[in-house]
Amino acid sequence: MSEQILFVDDEKFVLETFRRNLRKHFVIETAGSGLDALQLMESGGPFAVVVSDLKMPVMDGVEFLGVIKNRWPDTVRIMLTGHADLDTAISAVNRGGIFRLLTKPCSPDALLLAVNDGLRQYRLAISEKQLLHGTLRGCIQVLSDLLASVSPKAFGRAEKAKPLVADMVQVLGLKGSWKYELAAMLSQIGCISLPMDILERKITGQELSKEEQQIFLMHPAMAGSLLRHVPRLEGVVEMVSEHELPLTGNPCTGARILKAALDFVDQDNVGIDSDETLQRMREESGVYDARVVSALAEVVQRRQKSEIRSVGIDELNEGMLLMSPVLSGKGVVLIDKGQSITLAALELLRNFGAILGVREPLYVLARKEQPFVPEE
Repeated sequence: MSEQILFVDDEKFVLETFRRNLRKHFVIETAGSGLDALQLMESGGPFAVVVSDLKMPVMDGVEFLGVIKNRWPDTVRIMLTGHADLDTAISAVNRGGIFRLLTKPCSPDALLLAVNDGLRQYRLAISEKQLLHGTLRGCIQVLSDLLASVSPKAFGRAEKAKPLVADMVQVLGLKGSWKYELAAMLSQIGCISLPMDILERKITGQELSKEEQQIFLMHPAMAGSLLRHVPRLEGVVEMVSEHELPLTGNPCTGARILKAALDFVDQDNVGIDSDETLQRMREESGVYDARVVSALAEVVQRRQKSEIRSVGIDELNEGMLLMSPVLSGKGVVLIDKGQSITLAALELLRNFGAILGVREPLYVLARKEQPFVPEE
């Protein structure tokens, strides 16, 4: 295995001993101080295991390994200490999550055993993280593909809302933008359980009866029930489950953003002017968060600084917004209007273009080119 081990000690002969005794077993780096080690972590990492002396000038082992825990939590931390400092070291173990405590002098065999145990711990943590990440991505992809197959209208609604949500999050200065975009992507997954005619009429702006409206409003809770089985999506589940709650129900910020974006998309789909939609949202203070509506208005204003262009397939770029549906040579809708061009969409169009043909030109929304102003 090629994982790196970092030894940190202010005594050079100790570092030389480590290197001489263990270089046949591990890829080893050494540092003479905590500060030097941190620079090495930044430039030469990742490191699977860090073995640090307790007593060092400027930054002692407790402080150093605490920084490692916060910035590189997967790195396994081992501390070396003398018998006189044992109480301090035990306290550091309890506070800093240190994997193993070794006392000086430490035999090569004991050190080898400790580092090997640390490596196994590191590999286990990394494997679990990779498995979880792969499982999460796979689950999301399956759900998204399922929605697109079962309910293309609902899928299109989510796809149109996603770029609005992303831009609003940016305007509001919120962290973790991926969670908000993921919530937009999965916000309509509960619609697979709705009668198709109710969803169709909702999206096309037709009036629903009181009973039909109640049925439609069930889909966020249904989506939340489905998504709760996917690990690490607690925040996303909260946004999706709460996005149709009134403000009196105190929905989270992500849910308020999602509500405004989806309703704006619905109004845009039926041809209602964006200024009119925004004004109505401002007036309905019990439904929409004023701060969120202001962010949406800024996003809409930015988009108005863009222009519609006619392009060929080869001119499409990721991030462009479709202003008309993409049709096959036989007139089948491949991608509906209002959706953003993604890398997956580009690949799809190239494949269909080669087999079925794609009608050109395509009409997209792109940022206007700013005129060149020479410096004086």
